[in-house]
Amino acid sequence: MTDEEIIALFWARDEDAIRQTDRRYGAYCRSLSRRIVANAEDAEECVNDSYLSLWQRIPPERPPMFLPFLAQIVRNISISRLRRSEAQKRGRALTVALGELRQVAGRDDPESRVAAAELGVEIGRFLRTLPELHRGIFLRRYYFFETRGEIAKRYRIPAASVSVSLSRTRKKLAAHLRKEGWL
Repeated sequence: MTDEEIIALFWARDEDAIRQTDRRYGAYCRSLSRRIVANAEDAEECVNDSYLSLWQRIPPERPPMFLPFLAQIVRNISISRLRRSEAQKRGRALTVALGELRQVAGRDDPESRVAAAELGVEIGRFLRTLPELHRGIFLRRYYFFETRGEIAKRYRIPAASVSVSLSRTRKKLAAHLRKEGWL
């Protein structure tokens, strides 16, 4: 079943939309959530909550691209779950990845959080200037929270190359944000 057909089921309020979504993207959603919450049971709950959110959002929304729309919902619900249930635990991939970015992006105070959406737009502009490989590596690490090893395997490059790419991209991002007045 195509994404357009799944969206049409949601618009028709046909419960088969959830089954078809799970059949097509369930493994991907559970994998994404598991990378964030690091627990299969929590990941399953996050995916189920994501399907409920999807049901509530379509309609009225009609996502132009279904998978990124779904992935964003899964990601946000998983991050919220992690913050609520395991915020005190350190060393998780999410904590490490966000810690790496925080060194570049600056403070975490109320004023900075208010500007987060604008900063996100600026980071998006920066990412569009990168070659596809480096942009992909950056997004895989900091959006999808993949480990360096997973990224290396995906792109068939050494893990050390992933680390170097991430380091250089963070430095370029910091320079870009300084130039644009964010740092």
